[in-house]
Amino acid sequence: MTTDSEKLKPHKQKCSLLISSLSGGGAEGVCVTVANGLAELGWQVELVVLHLNDAVHLARVSDQVTLVNLNVLQARYVFKPLRQYLRIAAPDKVLAFNYELTMATVLIRGLYGFKFDLIARNINTISRNMQSYGRSLKGKIFSILLKSLYKKADFVINQSQGMQQDLLACMPQFAGRCNVINNPVSPIYEHLSDDFLLSDKAAEHYILCVGRLEQQKAFHQAISAFSEIAAEFPLLRLKFVGKGSLEQALQLQAQQLGIVDRVDFAGFHQQLLPFYKNAQLTLLTSLYEGFPNVLVESISCGTAVVSVDCPSGPAEIIQPGINGALVRKGESIAQALRTVLQQPCYTDALKIKATALPFTQIAILQRYEQVLTDVNSR
Repeated sequence: MTTDSEKLKPHKQKCSLLISSLSGGGAEGVCVTVANGLAELGWQVELVVLHLNDAVHLARVSDQVTLVNLNVLQARYVFKPLRQYLRIAAPDKVLAFNYELTMATVLIRGLYGFKFDLIARNINTISRNMQSYGRSLKGKIFSILLKSLYKKADFVINQSQGMQQDLLACMPQFAGRCNVINNPVSPIYEHLSDDFLLSDKAAEHYILCVGRLEQQKAFHQAISAFSEIAAEFPLLRLKFVGKGSLEQALQLQAQQLGIVDRVDFAGFHQQLLPFYKNAQLTLLTSLYEGFPNVLVESISCGTAVVSVDCPSGPAEIIQPGINGALVRKGESIAQALRTVLQQPCYTDALKIKATALPFTQIAILQRYEQVLTDVNSR
């Protein structure tokens, strides 16, 4: 029954979240978590995707969230269906989860005079994104479009301090129009009981690597480091959870180093909790990240981490001597693995889990809601 006070209470506005797909990546998982959380807070939420191919996260979308499929495979074809959607849906706020969708939305808003606030939230640093397109004509055109269109977003949410510093170095006009909101840990990991964390780990000991088997993740460094310590830890294995184009190359590297019988390729798994919980530690070797969800998920499960100090995020998550080791440029990944494997402080699951508190869903969603409420360009 609705009370008089509830009738007087203003309804929250409509917010549309834009993302390419609901595949198994970290950004897609964060998008669903944010969409569900905002709906719980009373927002009218529509989750807009280009397509539903390989929609691993589809089952997680709340019944309170309206799912809209634009039925296009690539962002280059999104202009017309996105324009039609924005015209009909008339959202108050649009939260775009990558550079291409932000640029398309800026262009549509400018050309057709739509009235909504546009908040950009992106996956990797803007300088890295521009570099990824290379020096080809296509890359140069993209960089020009990015610089001219992206600055017209009303606000930018950065996943880490490093990401924000990079944004302001490339586009200083965003000073005062951006902030840092880390990725929320999935509720799956957030609500683990102490008894679960303290229960015995599996008999099989392994170092865990999670992510796409692609160049960005630089998993060849994980194999090299493991080969350096394999003789010292005869029961230890290296386990990759993920799939990608470099799997055969990584297998060949392991074979050449004489450790192929101790390296496991488990493929893609949607449910990662048992892998994190039973690992001796989780290793991240990426060349770059926006904000590495893998590290937060691992410490949420009480499992210590080792990570290279890549841009950006690991330095904001890792607390040496408590939840893991940070490998700075020129330092040895193998030595960091030895340290975490041998020192008792890295086996305190409850203490490690406590370091994930700043990344809880409620804390992060309150900050998203604050941005959505405060940004008012109209």
